[in-house]
Amino acid sequence: MNIELTTASETAPLEVLDLQVSSLRTAGKSLLSVKLLCRSERYAKHLQMPSLSWFDASQLQRFSQELATAQYPETSRIDLLDAGIRLTGSVRRLAGMWTAGRTIRIEPLPSSATQFTPFTIHASPNDIKTYASTLYSRLWELFTK
Repeated sequence: MNIELTTASETAPLEVLDLQVSSLRTAGKSLLSVKLLCRSERYAKHLQMPSLSWFDASQLQRFSQELATAQYPETSRIDLLDAGIRLTGSVRRLAGMWTAGRTIRIEPLPSSATQFTPFTIHASPNDIKTYASTLYSRLWELFTK
């Protein structure tokens, strides 16, 4: 997968090697950690979202599937309340033309206990579809353990 990550200060192309989903136990709650594993560790801290509940993880997977098939002018937005994250996805515009690319803005909700620097990911529909499929597989593997 090839994605492009944009932060407030710079843009850098990243090659995503894999998706890691792991289970965490805190205060009797079962939470999940979802990380994009990249060839370059330069922006690794920007790609770590707060821990997700199982419900939030399933919402993230569904959001990704819907965004992969979105057509202009569709936008997708979802708030992952347990994690305190807002995801906004849209069809990307370059040089005044709408392309097949997708943009996902990831930002903390104002009420979120975990504040982080918002970031944006740009990817193709196929990359988003691959991500959604991989996330589904990783969640299913962890759930059936």
